Amino acid sequence: MTDTKAVAVPFPDFAALVEQGEDEARSLALRKAESIGRPLGADAFLEDLERQTGRPLRPAKRGPKPQSGFPVKQFSGVSP
Repeated sequence: MTDTKAVAVPFPDFAALVEQGEDEARSLALRKAESIGRPLGADAFLEDLERQTGRPLRPAKRGPKPQSGFPVKQFSGVSP
C-alpha cells in the first residue's frame, strides 16, 4: 500500500488501534452474524438496508404463520 490516507483518515493513531488488541465481544458478534448470513449493525443501519433491498434482514418470529380465517384455540393448561 503506497497511499496511507485510506487508513490515516479514519484511524489517525493506527498503531494504538493495533496495540488495543481484539474486542472479543465484537468479534464474537461478527462471527455469529457471518455464520448465519445476517448483516450486523445498529437498528437504523439495518432498517436502511432493508429499505434499500426491499427484503427483511433481521430475524423474524419463528414458527408457522397463523392462518387467517381460522379461530385460534387457547389452551388454559387445565383439563376440563
